[in-house]
Amino acid sequence: MNNRAILEFAVTVGERMLANGCGTHRIEGLIKKILGNCQLKNYEIFVTTTGIVVTIDSENDGVITMVKQVPKKKMHTEHISLIEDVVNSFIAGELTAQESIKEIHNVEAKATYPYWVTIIAFGMAGAFRTLMFGGQIIDGISSLIIGMCMGIFVQALNSNNTFTFLVNCCGGFVVGFMSVLLMRFGIGCTLDKIIIGTLMPIAPGVPFVHSVNDILHGDYSSGTTRAYEALLTAAAIGTGVSFAMIIWKMLGGATL
Repeated sequence: MNNRAILEFAVTVGERMLANGCGTHRIEGLIKKILGNCQLKNYEIFVTTTGIVVTIDSENDGVITMVKQVPKKKMHTEHISLIEDVVNSFIAGELTAQESIKEIHNVEAKATYPYWVTIIAFGMAGAFRTLMFGGQIIDGISSLIIGMCMGIFVQALNSNNTFTFLVNCCGGFVVGFMSVLLMRFGIGCTLDKIIIGTLMPIAPGVPFVHSVNDILHGDYSSGTTRAYEALLTAAAIGTGVSFAMIIWKMLGGATL
């Protein structure tokens, strides 16, 4: 059995899972599952929010360490599920380590949803959440329009690898400014519900949940980091909305 190939597979799994938004505790468990299945007893795993370090010690190859940095992350639950399927196939003996690595690369090459589907999803998510929070039908229509516009801005910024704080700040600005603008033209009744509902697609819910999960499992370093990430995202969104309100008033817009 090629221990180096197994290590490469385990680290590749961890790297791709982390890059697709998986929690650090879950990643550690998956890597342990891979290494334990290969009868590797002496190993160390260290996963943070930005990188992975895995070391194995075997009689044939000695000590081997592999490090992977993950500077950029996204949220893609379908890829996480498909990668777990590859791991299960490897553990069942259906795939070798090298074949499993190729399968993971195939997962990453898998086409995502079309651009127009993503934009509509932004709008629909905002509209339904506005209605869920008690908004009226006209508020939902307003959120649908604003959410789609926010989706266009966010997708454009992400495609240019803009740093996350600016993306969230611009998203908040678009939502805040368009909310008061549409209400000025009579499209909407309750400003707070429109803004809150439309912002839900970019709200830091997943990082916060991962933070709590990591802390409960004793991983205070990753848990605290993810908590800061969630707070920074919320601050960026709030900053964008605040700037929108300030600019609206500077342009002579009436207080709503």
